[in-house]
Amino acid sequence: MGKLIVVIQCDDVTKRCSGFACMNDFYERAGAFANYDSDTRYMSMTCGGCCGNFITAKFEHLTKKLAKINFDKQDVIVHLASCICSDSAHKQPCPFMHRMQNILERKGYAVKLGSHISKKAQAKREAGEYKSWN
Repeated sequence: MGKLIVVIQCDDVTKRCSGFACMNDFYERAGAFANYDSDTRYMSMTCGGCCGNFITAKFEHLTKKLAKINFDKQDVIVHLASCICSDSAHKQPCPFMHRMQNILERKGYAVKLGSHISKKAQAKREAGEYKSWN
C-alpha cells in the first residue's frame, strides 16, 4: 500500500472553497503534489475551526482507523493547505498554523506546508502583494 496524503483546509475558507483545486492538483500530480507515486491516496478535512483544537481529536480518530487496517502513520503526509499557510484571496495565513503543525508532529505525522497555488495568487506573490510561507 502507498502513502496517504491528508490535506487540511481552513474551516472558514471551506464555506467558500470546495477544495477542488487542491484535489485536482493532487490527481494531476502538480505543484506541491508533483512527487507522489500513483498509488498514493488522498483525503481532505478541515482544521475544525479556530484555534485548530479539533485537529487533536480528528487525528486521534484517524490514528485508530489506520491501526485497524495496519496502515503505518509514517506513510501519512499532512499538507496544511495553502489557505492555511499563505496569503490568498480568501484570507491571510492562519495565526494558528504553527500550533496545528506542532500538534500533528507531536502525534507522529509528517507535515508539509502548501497545496494548490492559483496563477493569480502566484502573480501576487511575485509582485510582493502576497507573502509566501517560505
